[in-house]
Amino acid sequence: MPVKRIVSCVFQAIGLLSLLVLLLGGTALYFAGRWLVLNEPPVKADFIVLLAGDLSRPLYGADLYRQGYATRIAVSRPATAPQTENLRKLGIHLPRQDEQFREVLRRKGVPVNAISIFGDSNLSTVQEAETLREFLDGRPTRLLIVTSPYHTRRVKIVFTRLLPQADVRVLASPYEEFPQQWWTNQNAAVNVLLETAKLLYYYLGGAFRALPPTAGRTTQEMRTVNWLIYGTEERT
Repeated sequence: MPVKRIVSCVFQAIGLLSLLVLLLGGTALYFAGRWLVLNEPPVKADFIVLLAGDLSRPLYGADLYRQGYATRIAVSRPATAPQTENLRKLGIHLPRQDEQFREVLRRKGVPVNAISIFGDSNLSTVQEAETLREFLDGRPTRLLIVTSPYHTRRVKIVFTRLLPQADVRVLASPYEEFPQQWWTNQNAAVNVLLETAKLLYYYLGGAFRALPPTAGRTTQEMRTVNWLIYGTEERT
């Protein structure tokens, strides 16, 4: 067979293989958006659990409380951004996210004594599951976990594994829209790609956790921590 024909066949094979990879990858991403969303029906539970993130979560948590699905709400306390800490040094107080959640709940009719905080500087979904496990102290419980639609599948996987004694139900906040054609929406597209990467990272054994206080850390360690949490290396 002539060399030119061999080269031509090789390039055709590479082209077909590339097209196949693109088609399979595109199909996988198309269904990934739908697969990520898991919305289980609410049932009577011991706790409504609000994970850190979008402010739509306490809105739905308050609705569930007022509908009588649980008498207690557990709110995750996430790590505080360095920008917020710097403003506090200047006497400018910005409420922590868990404080914002608590205020939303209060204004929607949830009594303060029905709200509990778990964790102190939760950095990831895995760490939220771990600190919630400590908060529950081994008690068998039924949990209604409220989060964003795109986050629900990973929450179900992580919390079911780390809290085997709990009956975990995951609910997507209806106040946060997630379009079926997610690739046409910039925020939704970013969330799908990030969630897919985070799921893969989790399956490979990875998990982000808050580190001990800053004393004793090297400058490079601080830059790495700040980049992972906040997307910036700057912190004073």
